[in-house]
Amino acid sequence: MVQPNDGTVPRRELYARPVKDRIRITETSCCGAYEWACQGGQFLILRARCPEGYEETGRGLYRQARSVWDLLISAHENEHRRENMISGAVKSRSRRPRARRDPAA
Repeated sequence: MVQPNDGTVPRRELYARPVKDRIRITETSCCGAYEWACQGGQFLILRARCPEGYEETGRGLYRQARSVWDLLISAHENEHRRENMISGAVKSRSRRPRARRDPAA
């Protein structure tokens, strides 16, 4: 089972699916970066890594894996908010005010 090493950053390992073992993906993060999965009675979080395949983290019982999922999703959503705030600030600074037309002309 992979657990967070310091409570904030989960360790990741290369995911290798056993040949005949099914995996169920039941949730996906907003942009598909993380997937909540169940396999062989254990829960885990997958993250795509091109071209290697997938990394896994948080493998274990529901409660343990779900706490890692909640931590990752919270950090992931905050990252998107920061990106949106930064890109919004850059866009607002780069916009020039339009010249107004005189309606009487």
